[in-house]
Amino acid sequence: MEVDKSESALLQRAIGEWEQHGLITGEQATKLQESLEQKQTDRQQVAQYFFFIALFCILLAFGAIFINEKLLERIKVYFSLSDLVIGIITAALSVLWFWYIGRKRPNISPAAYEVYMVLGGLSVLTSLIYFCKHLSADTSYTVFLGCALLLLAMLSALFQSKALWIGAICSLIGWFGTFSYAHSADNLFIGMNYPMRYTAFGLAILLVAWLQRFAGKLSFTQRITYTTGLILFFTGLWGVSIFGNFNSLVGWQQVRQIHVLAYSIAFGVAAALCFYLGIRYKDDMAKDFGVIFLLINFYTRYFEYFWDAMNKGLFFLVLAITFGLAGWWLERRKKT
Repeated sequence: MEVDKSESALLQRAIGEWEQHGLITGEQATKLQESLEQKQTDRQQVAQYFFFIALFCILLAFGAIFINEKLLERIKVYFSLSDLVIGIITAALSVLWFWYIGRKRPNISPAAYEVYMVLGGLSVLTSLIYFCKHLSADTSYTVFLGCALLLLAMLSALFQSKALWIGAICSLIGWFGTFSYAHSADNLFIGMNYPMRYTAFGLAILLVAWLQRFAGKLSFTQRITYTTGLILFFTGLWGVSIFGNFNSLVGWQQVRQIHVLAYSIAFGVAAALCFYLGIRYKDDMAKDFGVIFLLINFYTRYFEYFWDAMNKGLFFLVLAITFGLAGWWLERRKKT
């Protein structure tokens, strides 16, 4: 329950009094206190927006500096630094930064804390880049992204940072892309093209999200992993419903779209099942994804099969009736 500062103090005192007089147990008092959430003031909300803007600017600055290789080379030449020395310096700075922010965390707002974690994460990635350059000029992106994944995931668990976990997830996605490309034959990885392999990868991420509920150190990031898995699974399945599992654009263009109809049906069934499970288990995320990708499936199939043959107004009328009936059915279930 969200309350303002004065209401929170009053309720805390009331809970303490109830516990003292034996009206509630200590466990009940703890649960009641944990259910109270203090509302953010306007100033706190504005500060949070500023922190997000600062984070965005940091990412842009980092990208601009490291994309501009000439600037980095000038700095290296001017200070006569080797890749190994830069890697050691940035690694030491990273350790000091995380140690300092870890000590100051009780006095830092959650939004500011995540911004500071991103700064530390960028420092770690900088160190990793230069260590990779020193060890081998031919270090592949797969190796770099794999190391980045391990480092960011460990730091996220250690410092309980959602921002670092998002970085770890992005590294995982990039690693899988480069790894599957490097080990593919005829544009297929274990018999799967890119949309198909990312559909399977999305399912694997969803399994990881389910297992995360039982991992104490990483349970706080479960929702992030779950959302990522849904995005990858449904985006990949949408691609499969269009391109099938063909390994080249030429091969796909030589067959009629009716040959991938089974994938379209599977896509629709998966979206409908996700929507149903979202209602069944009161999961708004699953429910929203189910509805969105059901709509995407309908619109995609319309453009594939009926754009030239069917009247546009009739198509949208059928859609309106379908979703109107679905909404009416759901409203009746809610009332009964």
